[in-house]
Amino acid sequence: MQTKHLAIAMAGALAHTLAQADNGFFQVGYGAEARGVGGAAAAAAREVLGGASNPATTIWIEGSGERLEAGMAIIQGRTRMSRSTSAAPLLDTHTDSERAFEPVGEFAYGTLISPALSASVVAYANGASTFLPASTTACPGTTGNAMCGTGRTGVSIRQLIVAPTVSAKVAPGVSLGASLLLVGQLFKAEGLQMLAASSQSPERVSNQGTATAHGLGLRLGAYWRAGDRLGLGASWSPRVRMSEFGKYRGLLADAGRFDVPENYLLGLSLAATPQLSLLVDYQRINYKGVAALANRPFDGGNPFGSAGGAGNGWENMDVYKGGVRYQATPRLHLSAGMSYNTAAFASASTSANINSPSTFRRHYTLGAGYAGGGAQWSAYYLYAPQDARSGPSALATAMGFAGRESIGTRQQIIGLQYSQGY
Repeated sequence: MQTKHLAIAMAGALAHTLAQADNGFFQVGYGAEARGVGGAAAAAAREVLGGASNPATTIWIEGSGERLEAGMAIIQGRTRMSRSTSAAPLLDTHTDSERAFEPVGEFAYGTLISPALSASVVAYANGASTFLPASTTACPGTTGNAMCGTGRTGVSIRQLIVAPTVSAKVAPGVSLGASLLLVGQLFKAEGLQMLAASSQSPERVSNQGTATAHGLGLRLGAYWRAGDRLGLGASWSPRVRMSEFGKYRGLLADAGRFDVPENYLLGLSLAATPQLSLLVDYQRINYKGVAALANRPFDGGNPFGSAGGAGNGWENMDVYKGGVRYQATPRLHLSAGMSYNTAAFASASTSANINSPSTFRRHYTLGAGYAGGGAQWSAYYLYAPQDARSGPSALATAMGFAGRESIGTRQQIIGLQYSQGY
């Protein structure tokens, strides 16, 4: 099967992804173990889904033979948007995004080929989706959405990844790993009719249905079990060049291209006692390498969709993760963690991000797991409080008025995972 067809089929199989994302459009972590400790997974070796963070760790998972993991989470996110202008009530808006309870699934399967070599496949998702309701704003001559378009307004980006992975011990206490990333993307935009006049392809800006894109990437990892109590891990994934979203070549810079940014991860795990483990990660996500996100907002000289066209003003993101895991009994473990990230965009770029808000800065997590008979059930809860951004209103300025806009997002996630060794 051709890569394009495989990516699109994969996107259909994992059709639902995030109502909001955590770190830009990346998740805070992958797998119940990682989410329970704030997403810290670079030096953790407890589940196959950890290969989504560091492919070198899966060879160290306890047990022999095969292991299957499947998880499901319900995500509830909400964005609040407001605009106040000197022309009030014209253009003024105070609205919440459509309430959404989105399911997201992930799974992994791994097997030992030999005591020093394992093979696995991991499937997971990234993305973000926010839609503000129709008929919320008094626009010149009519009532429209927050962007003075018709119908609801918003965008959805869904990124779906299947990662065949190998992990090998190459020296005492040292392993290397590699994953091939089969990436499929789904994108749609609605209610952005007002942007067509500023686009090089005005007929390809909004309400074109769902567009698909595909690409191939790579993730490399290393892990060092430095002693009975200390583990060190690192992974790196270069930018994944994606095919174009042709249906939205008039909206996204470089004729509709939305690449996956370069990212890397460093971390350590420390067993303070036989029962208590501490985990810490640092992650870097280089969003400035993705033109559709990082290019400067529209200023009259960079039409939407053009080479170097208008973007969202996103910055590179630093993410700090940490957590504790406590083995309360031989079968029961408890965990807690926190993740903190730098801002995805400056306050001056607030207007450019009304339809793609990512204002999360802090994530708090709790986790628990119970094992028995070769199986384990794990649960986790994530809470991301609202962190608002505020800046000048581009829409008001374009119509000759003064104004300011603010957006803020908050999120909760409840998840459950089943793991079985064979």
